[in-house]
Amino acid sequence: MFPGQGSQYEKMGHQFLRFNSKYQDYFETAGSILGKDLLKIVNGEDHEYSLSDTRFSQILIFCLSCALFDYLAGDLSLDMSAVETVIGHSLGEYSALYSSGAYGIDKGVELVSYRGAIMSEADRTAKGMMAAILGGGEGLIENVLKDHKDKVFIANYNDYTQIVISGYKADTENAIEDLKKEGIKKIIPLKVNIASHCPIMEDVSKKLGAFIDENIIFKKPKLPFFSTTEVEYTQKNSIRNTLTRQLIHPIKWVESVELCLDRGIDTFVEIGPGKVLSGLVLRIARKNNKQVNIMNTSDLGDIEDLISNLQKRGLLK
Repeated sequence: MFPGQGSQYEKMGHQFLRFNSKYQDYFETAGSILGKDLLKIVNGEDHEYSLSDTRFSQILIFCLSCALFDYLAGDLSLDMSAVETVIGHSLGEYSALYSSGAYGIDKGVELVSYRGAIMSEADRTAKGMMAAILGGGEGLIENVLKDHKDKVFIANYNDYTQIVISGYKADTENAIEDLKKEGIKKIIPLKVNIASHCPIMEDVSKKLGAFIDENIIFKKPKLPFFSTTEVEYTQKNSIRNTLTRQLIHPIKWVESVELCLDRGIDTFVEIGPGKVLSGLVLRIARKNNKQVNIMNTSDLGDIEDLISNLQKRGLLK
């Protein structure tokens, strides 16, 4: 499973890239498209540009996730027949598609760079907002948002007690006040100026679709790719629509993980910066009385634990 925007942090992947310098090529390829030294940005050495800038955060998360996957699949020779499903959260679906073989690193970098650029442009013009609602039930939130119809939407169903809303800034702020009146005490505005995963992104979605039509030819996935927006396995001919619809429809992470658990999947590996998805999966599994093994690649210690775990299970060739 592959994380999305918001998982980035300064110096992410620094140790991994130090000992696996060949994967710096991924960042250099992306940097050549953007005309920036991306490693300086992620390491906090470029004081003109910020890692929180959508143009850079998305491509940097993508590059690191792809590098970590290739290290696992290539350098460590992971037994790919043991991988039942690849999934991603929002931007993470692009990394998941890369891992499935739907496109190579060059086309992936091209696609994600463009996505980051058009979403950054929307950041500056759309006057949107997103906020995480903690501790409020899905039904309660949906009921409150009826009073903000077509202006504020549910963007992410992350777990049973964490839902993200998205909409026009002023309307979202009003919705937050209404949610507080209903007794929800913990609401965290996200550090974005965009209203992603809702109909407000329709124009951005159309731009992305046109770009894909002109520039990207998808290959047949070698690993099963499960869309957390469509909540179904996506075939080659449906990838384009999955990615465009993702911008205007909510991420249904809870339902997607539940389906994985129902299929008997008990091992989840988060590939990319941070451990956000690991925490979400653990809470969803506990709620469903399921025992799961969760590993990640956030730092060298986590990678060493992952290698040890996979070796014990005979999954490294």
